Amino acid sequence: MCGIAAIVTHDATEARERLHAMVCAQIHRGPDDEGEQLFPCAGKTVGLGQRRLAIIDLSPAGHQPMIHPRTGDALTYNGELYNYLELREQLARERGVVYRGHSDTEFILHALVEWGPAAVERFEGMFAFAFLRRANATLLLARDPMGIKPLYYAASPGRLALASELRALVAGGAASTEIDRRAVAGMLAYGAVPEPLTIFNGARAFPPGCLAEVPLDFGPGQTPSVRPRPHWRFPRVGEGLADRVTEREAAERLRATLDRAVKNHLISDVPVGIFLSSGLDSTIMAGLAARHAPDVRTFTVGFADQPDMSESALASGTARAFGLPHADVQITGRDAETAATAWMSSIDQPSLDGLNSYVISKAVRAEGIIVALSGLGGDELLGGYPSFRDVPRFRRLLSRLAWLPPAARASLLRVAAARQPRSAREKAADLAATDGSVMQLALGRRRVTPNARMLALGLEHGALGVHPTFQPDEAIEAIDHAEDARDPIAAVSRYEARYYMGNMLLRDGDMTGMAHSLEIRVPLIDRTMLDLCFALPGAVRLPPGSPGKHLLRVAFRDMLRDELLAQRKRGFQLPIRRWMLGPLRDVCEAGLDRVKRTGALRPEGVDGLWADFLREPESPVWSSAFSVCVLGAYLERMNAG
Repeated sequence: MCGIAAIVTHDATEARERLHAMVCAQIHRGPDDEGEQLFPCAGKTVGLGQRRLAIIDLSPAGHQPMIHPRTGDALTYNGELYNYLELREQLARERGVVYRGHSDTEFILHALVEWGPAAVERFEGMFAFAFLRRANATLLLARDPMGIKPLYYAASPGRLALASELRALVAGGAASTEIDRRAVAGMLAYGAVPEPLTIFNGARAFPPGCLAEVPLDFGPGQTPSVRPRPHWRFPRVGEGLADRVTEREAAERLRATLDRAVKNHLISDVPVGIFLSSGLDSTIMAGLAARHAPDVRTFTVGFADQPDMSESALASGTARAFGLPHADVQITGRDAETAATAWMSSIDQPSLDGLNSYVISKAVRAEGIIVALSGLGGDELLGGYPSFRDVPRFRRLLSRLAWLPPAARASLLRVAAARQPRSAREKAADLAATDGSVMQLALGRRRVTPNARMLALGLEHGALGVHPTFQPDEAIEAIDHAEDARDPIAAVSRYEARYYMGNMLLRDGDMTGMAHSLEIRVPLIDRTMLDLCFALPGAVRLPPGSPGKHLLRVAFRDMLRDELLAQRKRGFQLPIRRWMLGPLRDVCEAGLDRVKRTGALRPEGVDGLWADFLREPESPVWSSAFSVCVLGAYLERMNAG
């Protein structure tokens, strides 16, 4: 786990200075080692840099940038490759490769030299890297299938820069702090900036599941051509499966695949822990981990002054049942309030989410843990969210109302939700006005800020040049929608994974973990799990009338105690809306003022949103208001506008 940076420019002095600034901006990502090196190539200077959090092979043999002893090719890499040991042996047999150390970085370097870009298709893990191939003067960029590891880039005349964090591109002068209003709209619509946009013009997120070979023969006035192409795609339903896979067969494959994934995710030369809640996903991970590493530590974080919200009793019972050492880390409301301000000061891009994982990561890192396994991914892959029920139900409703024009449907649903808060009525109306497709309903179900509120803030999709969903066109086009109507459950799974998990949960998990130099691993979205689960028909993953994550319950019934199965879904929750009225109010109002000064949003719309929150602080409007507050605090810190 690391922070990487790279730059290509015609000026060696510029390359050295900008690279150093980008690397220094990411010290928190890698406190153990630093590397910066310049390489002449195609009449230019290529700078590669890294901050290292040492996880595998703690010796100097793991230092980066890593240079191939024969070709002089160079690699800067962030992530973990979980199948590298078997691939390492294969490469040694086939090509006679001799290794100096035992890091996955060294294997990847040799694999790219020997197998070329096609090597990426064999990788199972989380990764983002830049690989300089000197013989053909190209820079190979790649990112893992779901984008667990971030990668941002900025291309301008005569220069290409990339880094693990947006703030590093800004620090290196490769990206300005001019606001991209399309990104602002997406952030307020969904709570997180939708990739490939970033909050700043001129910088983009490299798309997940893609690679790009960037030619380095561009001239001083030419902009480098970065053309990502997929190395992984969502499998079609049924791909790689028998014609009519049964529930039993699917459960057996799921159990074997996740068991292997958890085993591989435990590979480490430093202490590993597990985020353990009372939920199904982390319980199953703990049960599988106990078979392969019986001394792995589990951690539950709870509120000492709110025992009714605590998962401690159930989680500690799980640890005892599996014979795992367990730590119950209790924090107070005051601890969390203090963390909220620190979190706002640490984020790389504005987001509604992330404070929970910031608090948890800080507590676990303080216990001496450097790698933590998270249960993230089960809801998206196996049907744990209300959207898996709501979207098919709404499709059926809209099909019965298809004879009405969209505006009439919206009015009808608004009346039907008359007793709900204003934001709920507006959301129902927005869903009713869609085209009824799975995509628009799934994205609408995820919306934080409804269309009427977006208009009041001065954000209209047509004027901004984005899709009516406020997602970038590139993101919409990256997913095959052809079979959505045939299997809505499978379609919702893809949309939840790409747009919600990818744009928010994974990015915030990386950002908040790295703020404390903690590597967070997610076995449930291992490459093998993605290939299996996305191929399973929705009727097998989540049969009609079954509880959420049905197939996971079937596959691991022996690990799930009745008291866990009987509880309602919950998580580690922070009373943010109450803090917005109390200890965070000054911070929030300062953020609102900053947003109004930038002109990014209509001031009267901002004032109206805050007034509505003050009137109904317990209604869903709090999330829209908090999004604007976080955006403003971020812009203030970055001196952006």
